[in-house]
Amino acid sequence: MRLESLLRYLGFALAIFTLVAPFLGFPGLADTMFRTCTLATIAISWNIMAGAGLISLGQSGFWGIGAYAAVLCANLLGMPFFPSLGVAIVAGALIGLGLASITGRLRGIYFAIATLAMSEGFRVLAIMLPELTGGAQGVYLNSELFPGTTTVYFMASLGAVFAALVSLVLSRTRSHYAFRAMRANERAAQMVGINPMLYRMMIVTISGAMASYGGAMAAWNGGYLDPSVAFSLHTTVMSQIAPILGGIYTLSGPILGTIATMALGEATRSWFGSLEGVSLLLFGVALVACVVFLPRGIRGALDRWMDPRPDANKGQGRAGTGGGK
Repeated sequence: MRLESLLRYLGFALAIFTLVAPFLGFPGLADTMFRTCTLATIAISWNIMAGAGLISLGQSGFWGIGAYAAVLCANLLGMPFFPSLGVAIVAGALIGLGLASITGRLRGIYFAIATLAMSEGFRVLAIMLPELTGGAQGVYLNSELFPGTTTVYFMASLGAVFAALVSLVLSRTRSHYAFRAMRANERAAQMVGINPMLYRMMIVTISGAMASYGGAMAAWNGGYLDPSVAFSLHTTVMSQIAPILGGIYTLSGPILGTIATMALGEATRSWFGSLEGVSLLLFGVALVACVVFLPRGIRGALDRWMDPRPDANKGQGRAGTGGGK
């Protein structure tokens, strides 16, 4: 069986399990799946931007916008759970559209710094508006509107599945080739008739909507929000680690990386959680080792294992730049 077919079947089975896990009656499993699904959602959002050559250091900005949009809609407008998710998605999409418009001429490290500045700017703004956001002390979500743990977990699962489907659909359209051309050389892509600005606006809007959805789900699940939680650098780092570990620029990479990252985190916490800082240290060492010894991620290792011929993956280049599935 070819690797693509195997991953397709496994992905379908994983999607079914993800959707039914909240209903199995195991709180620990549901909580783990919730964190896995929100990480997968933001990892996919980062990966589709990277696929177009846009390296973001500010996914936490979209995440935080979605979280605050959901909380403020619930607290100030009395908006129920489901409509607040829609507002969070729209807010993230609009922020993404605005970011793409403003940074239209920025590439590489300059675009990355712009996204980081966006996230930090929103964090400072949240601190400076205590009457609206609660400032540094934070704000609690209106518990009367909480729809129930099972509903929140199921919607997080559904969000991850939908994000994966969006990534799959994008890979099947002609836009996929435009994204690859932009990643290779944006100026050359423009010379052959591709409008980089148009595709940039599209991909950052989609990515922002995805990440904001994940932030909204985290806010409803946690019930509390402050600027340091909403716009945490940890969120941005994790959104990059998962696809890089799994296989950047590939469809399956963010999912494989999310599973591996969660497994590493849970294992180190279980074995060394009583020793302060040791679990985080070993987690970091394991990730560095994976990056050093698996330069194309888990997906690249699977490719070599399924087809060990020296020239089997010659066309894919570094970290799946050939657009593997």
